[in-house]
Amino acid sequence: MSRGGGGGLTGVEQTGLAVGLVLAAGLMWPLRGYLTDDTFIHLQYARHLAAGRGLVFNLGERVYGCTSPLWAAWLAVGMRLGLEGLGWARVSGCAATLASVVVFLGLLRRTVPTPAVRAAATVAWAGHAWMLRWSVSGMETPLAVLLVLAGFSAFRGDGEPGERPARTGTLWALAALTRPEASVLLLLWGASLISAAENREGVRRLIAGSLPPVLLYGGWLLWAYLYYGTVWPSTLAAKAAGGTALEFQLENLRRPLELVGATDGALLAALALALGFGGRAVWTSAGFGAPSLVPWVWVLVLPALYVGRGVPVLSRYLLPLSPVLAWLAWRAVNAWWLGLGAAPAASRRVGWLGAALATIVLAQNLAVFRGAVIPHVRTFSPALERSLVRWGTWFHDHTAQAAVIAAPDIGMIGYFSGRRVVDLAGLVTPQMVPFLNREAPEEAVARFRFAEFSRPDFLVDRSDAPGALRRRSPYGPCLTTLGSAGVPNLGIARPHPAVYTLYRVDWAVFDSLKTVPPR
Repeated sequence: MSRGGGGGLTGVEQTGLAVGLVLAAGLMWPLRGYLTDDTFIHLQYARHLAAGRGLVFNLGERVYGCTSPLWAAWLAVGMRLGLEGLGWARVSGCAATLASVVVFLGLLRRTVPTPAVRAAATVAWAGHAWMLRWSVSGMETPLAVLLVLAGFSAFRGDGEPGERPARTGTLWALAALTRPEASVLLLLWGASLISAAENREGVRRLIAGSLPPVLLYGGWLLWAYLYYGTVWPSTLAAKAAGGTALEFQLENLRRPLELVGATDGALLAALALALGFGGRAVWTSAGFGAPSLVPWVWVLVLPALYVGRGVPVLSRYLLPLSPVLAWLAWRAVNAWWLGLGAAPAASRRVGWLGAALATIVLAQNLAVFRGAVIPHVRTFSPALERSLVRWGTWFHDHTAQAAVIAAPDIGMIGYFSGRRVVDLAGLVTPQMVPFLNREAPEEAVARFRFAEFSRPDFLVDRSDAPGALRRRSPYGPCLTTLGSAGVPNLGIARPHPAVYTLYRVDWAVFDSLKTVPPR
């Protein structure tokens, strides 16, 4: 059967694409008010860039804390044109999500022979719960997914992998400028090009495929080194700071397994069955020769890097590999099913099997969407408006321009206040990272480690109870409570409630307490 990569969409594919786009748009609608603090980190960088003040979070502080320079630049373009930043970010994320549905079908058309299976798989991807969660959050995630997916579509081409080297290299270089983890794709891509450079055509592909990443991503790294003094984002070092105990490592291993299993468990099971029982046809279709190994290594190495680095994994960190995993699974099961009987009866049966698997996958994702995503959005966003958004606005209206605020979540505080922020999590304040490598964040804040390099006027603490920092810190008497607000959780992966408390810091009292060594 023809794979249909070069022709028009069949009727069943048109139906699948239309259903997928309507499904994705409909499921994004109830998430339209979703707020997350990290979005405002991007917006803060973008606002300063649009105003010609540099790609910085705090004015005058050149810290490489923006891991998505392409997203920040895109937001800055919209803001420079007079668009409201958050709205522009949400519209852009929504558009990238819908585009990923179209590109996913295009990738399937190049590699999956059965049109009905391609249509069913497209509908299943359109309902992916984690993709939908981040679609209108204003984060860079949908763009990263789109660029990774488009790169694989170019990588496959209409024939052998690597037929469109310049386009593939360009898309994956842009993906690396959107999410730093995509730089792993560039390494894999480079290795595949080198391994295939055995003749004149291979050398031509090596040059064509490596030139765009060198110019785009290499150019950015050179600029970052000249501007920030480093090519390594402080954000990555901060996120990797934490415990080294076995319990911590096991938690980091468990989290990605749970996140992937929640939305892609059925596809993983189908992939395992296909590889186990599909025979030669499946393994031939899967493509385990270089450079066809690139997608397989990508979906395995990215979670391993997170676990190895000790990064607490969120669903958006794994999303760039989710459509690639889905593509590999659908390609394998389609080859397996076609090998179970003779055409044309096999083709009809494969179509029904594809619809059945897509129904299971979609049901799994809709359960996650209804049971986890919707409740989180409906409770978390209003809680942030009552706390960090309100306090950021208060700082803007009631404090001096030179006021400094220390906080563990800096996006909303920095964006709405317009004041300098000390990042207690170390993302844009790298001076905190050495302390966070030695002790828990709560302990570092309680011991006022930030006082060794800054004396903020205000402090926002995140604990399990109002005013908890005054009780657990030896410097509690220097804190005056100005207000507190609770949030139901800090994310789907962190379901426990938390309380933000806002303090004013009296450094004269701190100095008097400093003469007594803390216990």
